[in-house]
Parts: sequence; C-alpha cells; structure tokens
Amino acid sequence: MNFSKIATIIRFFSASYSEKDLKNMFLWLNSEKGHHEIHQALDEFWLSIDADADHNIPVDSGKMRTNIQDGIKHRNVLTVRSRLKRLLPYAAILILGGCLFAFYHSKNPNHRKELSDTSVIADNGQRSRIILPDSSVVWLNSGTTISYNNDFARGNRDVRLTGQAFFEVVRNEKVPLVVRCNGLMVDVLGTKFDVHAYPGTHQVRVVLESGSVRLSREGIKTFNYQMVAGELAEFDQETNKMVIQKADVEKYTSWRNGVLIFKNDPMKLVVEKLERWYNIKIEVVDPEVYRSIFTGKVRKESYEQILKLIEYSCPVRCKIKDTGEIGTIPHILISRKD
Repeated sequence: MNFSKIATIIRFFSASYSEKDLKNMFLWLNSEKGHHEIHQALDEFWLSIDADADHNIPVDSGKMRTNIQDGIKHRNVLTVRSRLKRLLPYAAILILGGCLFAFYHSKNPNHRKELSDTSVIADNGQRSRIILPDSSVVWLNSGTTISYNNDFARGNRDVRLTGQAFFEVVRNEKVPLVVRCNGLMVDVLGTKFDVHAYPGTHQVRVVLESGSVRLSREGIKTFNYQMVAGELAEFDQETNKMVIQKADVEKYTSWRNGVLIFKNDPMKLVVEKLERWYNIKIEVVDPEVYRSIFTGKVRKESYEQILKLIEYSCPVRCKIKDTGEIGTIPHILISRKD
C-alpha cells in the first residue's frame, strides 16, 4: 500500500496540505502515469477509511478519476492556463478534494448528517430572531441553542432545543415540525407556541398561543397529549407526568417582545430569569430570600433599576459586589432585610 499518496489525500480533507502536496497532485492529474497513480491511490484511500465499517461498498476509482478530469474541463481550467498558471494546481486540487469529499459522504449517510447540522445560539443577555429554511420564524431567549440539519424542510422539519424559544410555524400538513427537548416531542403543523426547556432542570413547559400541538415521547405510545390555544403544559421528566391547564399566555411569551412579566413568582424563578436576561450572577446568601414572591415588569430598565424595584417590593437587600476585574459579569448578593 502506498501510504505516502494516501497521506497526501488525507491531508486535503483536513486542510493541512503543503505546496508540495499541491504540486504532486497537479502532476498526477496531467500525466498518463499519474492517472494510474490516482486510480491506485483512490482504491487504497477508500479501503483505508472503510476497513472498520460493517458494509462493503464497491468503488469505481476509474470513474471517479474521469469525473475529476471532466470537472476540470467543465470549468475551462486548462484553456486559461497562460493567465492562471499559478492558480491552476490549486484549482485542480480543489476539484479533486471536492469530488472525493462528496463521494465519501454520499456513501456514508450517518457521517454526512453529523457534518450538516446547523446550530444557532443566543448567549445570556442576548435574544435572537431567526428564519428557518421553511420560512418558519423562531425567537430565541437568552441562553438558548437550536439545531437542525440541512435536510430540514425537504425530508424533515426536526429541531432540537435547549433553552427557550417561541415558534411561529409555517403550515405543512405533509411534513410537521417537531421540536425535541428534554425527552419530549412537540409536533405541529402550523401554529404559534413557546417552549421552555433549559438545561439543569427536568421540566419542560409548553404554552400554546394559537393552533394546536401534540405532545409525545418517542417509543411510548400511551404518552400522547393534544393541546389547544391558551393552554400551558408542564412535563416532568423524572416522574414522566404531564399537567395541562389554562394559562396567561402573555406572561410566558412577552419576552420575545423585550418584556419580562412576573406575577407572584417565587424568588428562585425571578433570580434564574434575571441572570439569563442581563447576563449577571446572582448569589442568594440567605435561604429566607426564597420565601419572597415578586410582581413586576422588565422592559428597558437596567439590572440596577430592577434590583431597586425588588428591594422596594420584597423584604430583601441587593448588593452589587465589586470584583475589581474588568470584563467580568456583574455579581449581585441578595440577602433578607433585618
């Protein structure tokens, strides 16, 4: 086995090839001897990457080499040799690398899926609005990640969610949109709803603004819930139980319009939301603080203003801790008033 030629090809996949590698590949493509070397190298290359696989896929390396040459001719690379003499080797190699890459991944669909995932992240203190390939609109709350693959809107409309997002889904009866989060699947055709599924918690909350959605769990046929507009569903992953009730939809969805609404919410929930919303660190130094509840709205106020409002309405004291380090996130200490 010619390990040097196989190593040269592998370096193209990892984008670590040298100028010498480029020149060698260019010579292979433009000589009769090189045609034979490419044919042999392609066979050895495929065998080397497929040796541990559970399948045996036949490879026509001669046809691959022909496709490479045809690709070069189609792009008229050779006809402009005098003008692009310095770029020709690079153009040839890009075509070769592209052909090998596409051929390999067409024979390995599982690997192709891993490479085609798209993820969008909204960090703490940020909120984002994105448009999916099917024209559905999604708002991402702070500390949220949404992922989907490049087959989205063609063979599937599956998304994976960590955090909180509001969906405005384009209707497609043939291909429903599925949101997967914390063991729960939310199936929809066309509707508006909010999903809350932050990491570190075993609960998922779904609030339906309009339309209808179906809640299910993969592999559990008896777990099947249908929601209607105006309902709130809370799923506990540990107990595998679902509770559905009427809800104040605006309270749970107003965040996408830049407004946080608290209505007699426990201080633990208030702290969690404010930390993500402002990208701050809140340390509760007295457990008695968690006995308090808070009602209020956050629009364009600074976190200092909201802390003052909390102090005014709750028996707690908020202190901003000076870390003395530039660029660190604000650190707030909350204790109960004496």
